[in-house]
Amino acid sequence: MGAIVLALGNEVFKPAELAAYNYDTHPNVVTSLEFERILSASGPYQGHLLRPYDLQEPKKIAWIQCVGSRDIHHCSNSYCSAVCCMYAIKEAVIAKSHSHAGLDTTIFFMDMRTMGKDFERYYQRAKDEYGVRFVRCRVHSIDPDDD
Repeated sequence: MGAIVLALGNEVFKPAELAAYNYDTHPNVVTSLEFERILSASGPYQGHLLRPYDLQEPKKIAWIQCVGSRDIHHCSNSYCSAVCCMYAIKEAVIAKSHSHAGLDTTIFFMDMRTMGKDFERYYQRAKDEYGVRFVRCRVHSIDPDDD
């Protein structure tokens, strides 16, 4: 053997640590991992795009990027994972394809990280062909509505 692999581990971010995002108080506020399960054919809704609160199809979905990262004041994480942007774009495109109505999708981000082969092309395609909206900002808080 000519190499040693050192895996230091990682933890999933606990979104309840940031109360402004209402993760603990509103069932329609979910993590990306939970949203992947919602979209999955083996998930709780057999791949149907439904809100956890009332099991209705949503009219709009927002993705908030950089929650728990690049935030030394609240989470002590000064780094960017460099994978979340593409992950959110993929989820938005899949959500649109699972929707039976005109789903409004918006991704709120600090900096778009498209650092891989054809990632920039996929980002442009999400905007141009699928109508995913991108807003550069830091979201202060979430006030979920009924849509």
